[in-house]
Amino acid sequence: MEEQNFVENKPLNDGQNLAKKAYWKFVIAFLAIILVAAGGYFVWNKYFSPQAKLARQTQENYQKYLDWQKNYEDAMTNDTYGGKTPEETLNMFVDALKKDDVELASKYFALETNEKNSNYLTRKEAEDGLQKAKENIKLQDIINVASKAKSDPNQRSEYSAWFTVDNKEGIAEYTIILGLNKYSNVWKIESM
Repeated sequence: MEEQNFVENKPLNDGQNLAKKAYWKFVIAFLAIILVAAGGYFVWNKYFSPQAKLARQTQENYQKYLDWQKNYEDAMTNDTYGGKTPEETLNMFVDALKKDDVELASKYFALETNEKNSNYLTRKEAEDGLQKAKENIKLQDIINVASKAKSDPNQRSEYSAWFTVDNKEGIAEYTIILGLNKYSNVWKIESM
């Protein structure tokens, strides 16, 4: 009886055992190849394909735009020197010049918004111009012009106001343009 149990529990013959092992090796190798190919495709598609590079570049450009927009909005929101009306801003500007306060007077000018200008989001040009006028004893001339300027009703809108100083013939000799800073809700001198 012991011999019968041994025969009944006898492992499958070696040929069947080898075939079964070969089958599982093939299945595992096949699955490994599929996983490697799928992983390679995923890596290629995510990091190296032209579409992936374009997507990364687009995302970088979008982030640069968001950074630019935040910087611009912050600068404009913090630009609070000016009046609630164009006339008020012009009067504040004249008062600062009468006190020889060129730094304060320059703050009533709008920020430079041309990105290609080296003075982007500054008032450096206005401040330099006023400083030069002060050195050349020309501040009184600017005060006289700004004090005589009258609002031109034909050149006025919700966001823009023109002031002119006419000569004796009624022709505009000087023009001062103010614009509303929509972020801080104050009027700024745009050109003079």
